[in-house]
Amino acid sequence: MMNQLDINRRTLGVTFSTEQQATVVLWAPLAKQVAVAIHDQPVHLPLINDHSGYWQLETDQIKPGDLYTFVLDNEKEYTDPASLLQPQGVYGPSQAVDTDKFYWEDSSWINPPLNEYIIYELDIHTFTTDGTLQAIISKLGHLKKLGINALVIRPVAPFPESTNQPHKESFIYAVQASYGGPTQLQQLINACHYEGIAVILDIIPNSIDQGATSNRDISTYIPRKQSTSQAKATQFTTIQQNAYRRYLIENALMWFRDFHADAIRLDVGDSFSDSERILQEIREHTNKLTALTGRQYYLLIEQGLTEIPMYSPTSQQVGSDPLATINDDCRSYYLTDRSGDHQAKTYREDFAYDTHFSSILEELFERQAKTEPVAPLLTVSQQYKQTGHHELPEEEAVISLELLKLTAGSIMVSPYIPTIFMGEEWGATNPFSESLQTSAFPAVHATDKVALLTDNKPLSWELLKQVPNKTLYHFYQALTALRRSQPALYHLNPKQVEINHRQDQQTMILHRWCRDNHVLCLLNFSQIDQPITLPSLGKNWQKLLDSADPLWSGPVASLDFLSDEDTLILQPESIVVYKARS
Repeated sequence: MMNQLDINRRTLGVTFSTEQQATVVLWAPLAKQVAVAIHDQPVHLPLINDHSGYWQLETDQIKPGDLYTFVLDNEKEYTDPASLLQPQGVYGPSQAVDTDKFYWEDSSWINPPLNEYIIYELDIHTFTTDGTLQAIISKLGHLKKLGINALVIRPVAPFPESTNQPHKESFIYAVQASYGGPTQLQQLINACHYEGIAVILDIIPNSIDQGATSNRDISTYIPRKQSTSQAKATQFTTIQQNAYRRYLIENALMWFRDFHADAIRLDVGDSFSDSERILQEIREHTNKLTALTGRQYYLLIEQGLTEIPMYSPTSQQVGSDPLATINDDCRSYYLTDRSGDHQAKTYREDFAYDTHFSSILEELFERQAKTEPVAPLLTVSQQYKQTGHHELPEEEAVISLELLKLTAGSIMVSPYIPTIFMGEEWGATNPFSESLQTSAFPAVHATDKVALLTDNKPLSWELLKQVPNKTLYHFYQALTALRRSQPALYHLNPKQVEINHRQDQQTMILHRWCRDNHVLCLLNFSQIDQPITLPSLGKNWQKLLDSADPLWSGPVASLDFLSDEDTLILQPESIVVYKARS
């Protein structure tokens, strides 16, 4: 029976054994006949119905690299819904791929704990001039020097070549052909692991909408009114739901097992009607794969802000459970809320906004919002449009270097996992005014919104040669080093966080600690100098980092040493980080 899932290997679509024997499995419960057509060959190979909705064939006539389609009821041809490669586009034939052919060199790789991730997110097409997975490898040295240890790659699934823009993906098993296909993805992940960088793949299963694809006659996951008996209709619906869950579970396992991905980000969306059970089963099977391989895998679940908590571990050890949740809507608040109110609320509480928990996840993780801590939320600085680059706030097209440094600093010291979007570390999407070439870097607020990088235009890597951009990049390097060096920053325990927010001054004191390591972060979100008094904690403090230091082209550095209840003047749009002296 081909309706059984196998942890050790992918079973859907076309797969190959060590003897190069091809196994073909297709879910087509309404078909009366199914055959596979190999292009450039006149013969159609018939599949056998196992009477559970699946059709199967074992043959030596299909080889890696062959183009093929499925023919249903001797009529229309369809692409494989579990295709790994669509070399002629999403509406063309599928190509058989043997993922076992790749030689992996990452046997000693250990996936870092999730709470230690410093994430960098990139768009494959615009990250480099070539716009391929292979081209990203040449930039891994840049990311390593930046201090990145986790990389989000998007988009992975194929999209229409006519627009070169992501769309509602139908082929969540496939890798976009123009980006290099599945082999280049394996090469990239292998290279990332060599450089000490984990890889997160951005997967969007909700776009399938449980069967609303170009292969609707094959991937029939939505029940159709073809049964005169309600009992038969219910039974058919159950079979469809089981097939859909298997389709998603096998997909997750494939990325982990066959591509060595360290985490996958699932956008489950509103169309995920069976979310609770699907997520639970994906996690259970991922745990089984971990037991088999000895590797830790993470599932990052992305949903709307009003429906989901940020993170919901089932164990006491943060990062030991492979299922976490993130939220896309929290990505816009740093540069759009200058007062610091939103930031303070996010630091102090477990969520970005006051919202009710999803009842699904409350039951799934058996936790209550007010009684148990959660960690970690992924924090980012600007809204990242699904089609490409950042979108600057409407009120200012050019953002001052000081505000960019403050924004970066507030992310890196937050009690959550930090995320940097490509080019953000040198201001690639923030066109500095020529006046910023001076040492003071005055703020420039444009009246009209300048044109940003278009979705098809690669990042301006040449900007890294310019003084303000290089300064910002080195500041990001200092921030990632700071986060890695202080246990109080990289241990994410929301119960070890204290906030003192002065709304009238737009200032904030963030106190974080882990055992005997105490860190005090002083933030000024206003555009004028602000006095700030240290809390009485029985500590003496030594400065670790100061965004207003002339070292970072800032105006004036703060004092290197402070004591309890000392008062200092914080520079406009600045952050200063102190460590308790032992």
